[in-house]
Amino acid sequence: MKSKTSFINPGILHNDFKSLGWISGIYLLGMLLSVPLKILMLHGNQNMDLANSHIAYLHVFQFNSPLQLMLLVLVPVLTAVLLFRYLQTDKAADMVHALPVQRITIYNTHLLAGLIFLFVPLIITALVSWALVAGLGISSVTVGHILNWLGVGLLINLLLFMTSAATAMITGMSVVQGILSYILLLLPAGLSMLLLHNLQIHLYGFAYSYFSLTNIASLSPLVRFLDLISLRYIPLSTFEIIAYLLTSAALYGLGGYLYRHRQLETAGNAITFAALRPFFKYGVTFCSMLLLGSYFYSTQNTLAWTWFGYLLGALGGYFLIEILYKKSWQVFQFRTMKGLLIYGLIVIGLVGALNADLTGYQKKLPTLNEIESIYLDNSYIRLSQQIKSDPATEPLDINLAAQLERAVRIYTEPDSISKIHSLHQEIIEKSDQGKAYQSDPNHNEYRNENICLAYNLKNGSTVYRQYNIKAVDYEKSLSAIYETEEYKVLHYPIISLNSSMIKMLEIEAANVNKSVRIIDPQLIDQAVAALQADAMSQTYEEMTRSQPAWAEINILLDTPENEDGRKDTLGLSWKKSFVNFEQWLKDTQELNNARIIPGEDIEYAIVARRVEDAKDAMVQTSKERTQQAIVNLANNPDNLKISDPDQLETCLRSYGYDHGRSYDSPETIYDVIFLLKNGSSFTGGFTEDSAPIFVREFFAG
Repeated sequence: MKSKTSFINPGILHNDFKSLGWISGIYLLGMLLSVPLKILMLHGNQNMDLANSHIAYLHVFQFNSPLQLMLLVLVPVLTAVLLFRYLQTDKAADMVHALPVQRITIYNTHLLAGLIFLFVPLIITALVSWALVAGLGISSVTVGHILNWLGVGLLINLLLFMTSAATAMITGMSVVQGILSYILLLLPAGLSMLLLHNLQIHLYGFAYSYFSLTNIASLSPLVRFLDLISLRYIPLSTFEIIAYLLTSAALYGLGGYLYRHRQLETAGNAITFAALRPFFKYGVTFCSMLLLGSYFYSTQNTLAWTWFGYLLGALGGYFLIEILYKKSWQVFQFRTMKGLLIYGLIVIGLVGALNADLTGYQKKLPTLNEIESIYLDNSYIRLSQQIKSDPATEPLDINLAAQLERAVRIYTEPDSISKIHSLHQEIIEKSDQGKAYQSDPNHNEYRNENICLAYNLKNGSTVYRQYNIKAVDYEKSLSAIYETEEYKVLHYPIISLNSSMIKMLEIEAANVNKSVRIIDPQLIDQAVAALQADAMSQTYEEMTRSQPAWAEINILLDTPENEDGRKDTLGLSWKKSFVNFEQWLKDTQELNNARIIPGEDIEYAIVARRVEDAKDAMVQTSKERTQQAIVNLANNPDNLKISDPDQLETCLRSYGYDHGRSYDSPETIYDVIFLLKNGSSFTGGFTEDSAPIFVREFFAG
């Protein structure tokens, strides 16, 4: 009995219920509105079909609600702020600690009150929801779904509450307690992202995208919680649950230790322990420096602006904390500046060492005999999805088409490995030039190539590198890779698809209301064979040409429907370089139904030379698409009006997307607009090289 009495104090517990019990009532009301009421609203929606209602009911118990999110994130922290608010004022702290009760007993009692305030509303909400689901006969929601929702909710409340309670011991201001609680919850993931991004700035080839896509989210409970409320629900793993429980236990012990050693007169101070103040000051300085450095690099992409961001962030963070500590603006003195100067010298030395590449990181390249396979893609998304994949947690819509489209692009053929290795070697040799193009937001993506590499070595280790290169400087190496059979198999899912698994092919023409459906198995075999032959014969230029497709091909697979009723389909563009497929359509007399035809669908086209003024008549016409404006352009003798079907066909095969005038990209010299017989229109452009001869001759004369 003595141990129970010393653990909590009934009088303090009763006082907490009397003064702060309203928190639990408001929390319960909010949860009832966001869960049981939402179930009733969905059940009463007569316009929702069975498949959508199944998903909608599950989303209620996957925290996919703004109100749930707000309550789960705000209430636990606010509860701890209010329960320990007495610590932040001298009189209240003196009065509470004058009672004949040990500090650890006071601490435990407030924690118990807070957990009751938070846990009881969640438990009641779960019970009401279970009764409602059972009473309405909603079979898509099971007891397991409700228990999972309850367990995750309790865990999140526990972790956020214990974080805020422990934070209350190291600060003497309630506002700082609340802000610092969220900062601590975000710090592991946020600081990791900032460090990775800044390493990318100073280490050419650093695979920032890969490391930012892996398990950084799980480092921060708040960031990880966003995965729970996303449409692609990713439940907490057993490891994460254990880690969060252990963290909560550690925060409980830390909070109790700090409470026993906290000086009462520190109420009102930003940081109550003198030993922690330098860590807090330089931690804020470091984080604000990295944040502003990353911001200016992302927007300006120069080291000069990055260093300006470092300076501005360090000054702002350092002096902000000094003002907060001293509660005065009188901080701009040499004595105060001395610490900042020492900090600056350390930072300059560290960043200088990174740029000097003392470890040889930027020049490191595995030898060919060390390499077992290589991942190569324009991002690390496919690789990270493979690493994270777990059959027990995969969403229900994973199907054959998705598996083909998400295939991880890992190269194992010696020829492919050798060519990728040669490209990487060339990038390193041109690193001084290549670095100028790294992650440049001002460059047109179609002229840049994002190279993401992961070398799987024979010793079991993996080497990651990432580059953003100017494609024209590496055309020879890139074309050698693109034109390998392995590259085409990995990038064109149609090559790996057996025609016997296809139920229907549907071709939807671009710009006109035309389509062709093929359901005959023999015709499907022929169509797939033609598409596979075209995909395998593509050249580097054809694969990278920025040009509209003739049509989009939807391939309906002969597989069971997904649980949400969706069909298993695979998409493919009918590129203008797919000559075998075009010939097959001619042979089956379906060509005119599968794509736009000059004499049949197009009235005429107008070509105008682009002028420097971006608001010239052609650009305005491409936006307004008014028939009268097009007629006015056609009547302008300075423009070329094309009605001949053969010339229109040539224009259709040659025109590309309107790329405008951008840094080091092929300039659109001529604008073209096609007027259809149905009154609609579409636009594009020609570069000097892609413009047909008759277009160049007209404007040359």
